[in-house]
Amino acid sequence: MTKRLKRRLFHGLQLACFAACSSLWMGMGDLHAAMAPANGIEGALLRGRTIVIDPGHGGYDPGARGRMAREDEINLAIALDLRKWFEDAGARVLMTWEKPGQIPPSRKYRVQQRVVWINRTGGNALIDIHCNSAGSRWRGPQTFYWNGKGSYYLAHDVQEELQFFTHTNRPVTRIDQYVLRYAKMPAINVEVGFISNPQEEKLLMNPQYQRQIAWYIFLGTERWFLKGHWPETLLQTPPPTHLLVRD
Repeated sequence: MTKRLKRRLFHGLQLACFAACSSLWMGMGDLHAAMAPANGIEGALLRGRTIVIDPGHGGYDPGARGRMAREDEINLAIALDLRKWFEDAGARVLMTWEKPGQIPPSRKYRVQQRVVWINRTGGNALIDIHCNSAGSRWRGPQTFYWNGKGSYYLAHDVQEELQFFTHTNRPVTRIDQYVLRYAKMPAINVEVGFISNPQEEKLLMNPQYQRQIAWYIFLGTERWFLKGHWPETLLQTPPPTHLLVRD
């Protein structure tokens, strides 16, 4: 079963469940991008699920800096948008921090402390949000995981959505990061883009772009959760055509 066919199946299932969202639409031929609904979504697909979101850095550790932006500010803005999508889908969402100033400027929220708190939540998945930083020519989001089947597939589902949205060819990559290594749940780190790239930095500072990239992280995570609700025989079968059409 090709990745394209799998993508059509899952977006078809999403479309059937989110029929009230007028911004989601599919064609019978080529698949069109599912843009973030302007007025949010309503549903219960993720009811009973607990998702932990960790906006990277904060306090006196701002993370990477661009020409105008700080990484921790971008991380938090996207994390808050992501929380809204998950809550609208019925999930319980917990965040390591959720507002500017919550981590005092004189204090660093160390990864060891975060992991202790994260593991006490009993969450079903952890999503770390960061910005990448390297030379000014690099661009595009990238999703990382450390180990485990759950983390591997979650990373791939999220990165596939981000590839579709941004047209990046960056692959999922295995990386040894403290939070990913010691989290007792499927865990990924989404580097949402390169703050060191001036053009991408401007995008990452744009609230509309932040909302869109959060939407695609949400879609990938939702796909990962939905896989557990459908039999493998269905996932290996071409999608019913009526799920790909809007009246």
